[in-house]
Amino acid sequence: MKLRLLLVVMLVFVMSACSSFRETGVSEDGSIRQIMTEHTEQIDIPSDPERVVLLRTIDAGNADLLGSNVVGVSNIVEGTQLSKAHLDDDITYLEHGDIEALEALDPDLIITFAPDEYVFQYQEIAPTVQMSYGASPFSPFRDRLYLTHLHNLGVVLNKQAEAEVLGDDWLEETSRLQRGAGDTVIDSRALVLVEASGSYYIYSKYSAFGTEAVYDVLDFQMDPSLEEALRDGPFEVALRNLDAYEADYVFVNTTDMDSGVDGEIADVMGIPQEHVIMQDYADYRLNDLISIEMQTEAIIEQIKP
Repeated sequence: MKLRLLLVVMLVFVMSACSSFRETGVSEDGSIRQIMTEHTEQIDIPSDPERVVLLRTIDAGNADLLGSNVVGVSNIVEGTQLSKAHLDDDITYLEHGDIEALEALDPDLIITFAPDEYVFQYQEIAPTVQMSYGASPFSPFRDRLYLTHLHNLGVVLNKQAEAEVLGDDWLEETSRLQRGAGDTVIDSRALVLVEASGSYYIYSKYSAFGTEAVYDVLDFQMDPSLEEALRDGPFEVALRNLDAYEADYVFVNTTDMDSGVDGEIADVMGIPQEHVIMQDYADYRLNDLISIEMQTEAIIEQIKP
């Protein structure tokens, strides 16, 4: 009995130690919050930040949904559909490592990815929170990485309740989107390709590049042998070897929409060319909630009979 109790206490301690993001305290005047990060680090941050800089691409759209006061985001977002349709015109797009430009924005909170080689320089400018791309045992959406990151951002920005409402509403919205796709996706398998440095890589679920729209929202299936091959992450593949995996649709993230590779892929896979969907690399690399919805709606239009 004592041993069982000890094990329970140890389990609670371990879970607390590996907690993701949560508030652990507030200053007497309410202006400062203390949060525990995923690295079990206590950080003091503003309760209501007024000049936030976001260096992770996933956070720009999500912060817009949360109504946060953002002054700077990663330049990777610049020129995308998200940027053109949703972000404020006066937002500054920052190149990673441009400390001078970052400092000029006078931020009161910086959120970046982990690891980030410039984190110590950021910390000299403003309180800095690092966030890695991983699951969280305390997120209500932990099975969906992109929603977990919305939730974690909400915790950091003091908008956790708003983030949870957005996540719940999104889960209802996915039902509408699935109905919009009709019978096309039922029992259909898909494969997501990403072009990079002259090669192609296959990506798994919750890995950006449209994978959330394809596998989670629209519920395309994946060849079991491909699922097994992806256990260790994305891997390089020659187009001529794609027929090793079964797929009814192939989604190709590319910077050259007119390369003609869709015909080559269709021949190798033995599927109609219209089942090879070319996707703009810049737009589909984003996996904030706004971008995923836009991607899903675009895919539905492309796969309609």
